[in-house]
Amino acid sequence: MEEYKRTCEDELDWANIYQLHEATLQISKSCFEFKKICVGLIGAVLAVTVKLTGGEIGHSYFSIPLFICLGFWVADLSAYYYQRKTRIAMNEKFKAIAARNDLDDYNIPKLSISWFMAAFNHSMSLYYALLVLGLGGWLSYALSFVEK
Repeated sequence: MEEYKRTCEDELDWANIYQLHEATLQISKSCFEFKKICVGLIGAVLAVTVKLTGGEIGHSYFSIPLFICLGFWVADLSAYYYQRKTRIAMNEKFKAIAARNDLDDYNIPKLSISWFMAAFNHSMSLYYALLVLGLGGWLSYALSFVEK
């Protein structure tokens, strides 16, 4: 097998891949932080709401956490979308390197992304659970299953 010698184009593509990889890692970390902050903020807001309302249950117990959850969901899905976009860009650079070096059998997975796919993927399951719990609690409250 012939030794691989990087061309100038290969070097530029590799530098770009390293930068894209670092960006992908940073976005991935922020997605995890969004989830942690969301849960913590909901807990803090509920504690403040209990204090401000004197413990009397109202619609704010359900609406405020739902709005917080939706806000973080939008932020997280945006981050996920751009994370996938950087991975797609990395794969394009890998394809270019493989093509320049006559690697016909190099299999690079085909990735795709849309805003809908970003909003409804497995990493968003925390938000689904929070939304279901919040809406279920609000419905229970509205139907008087929970004491007012």
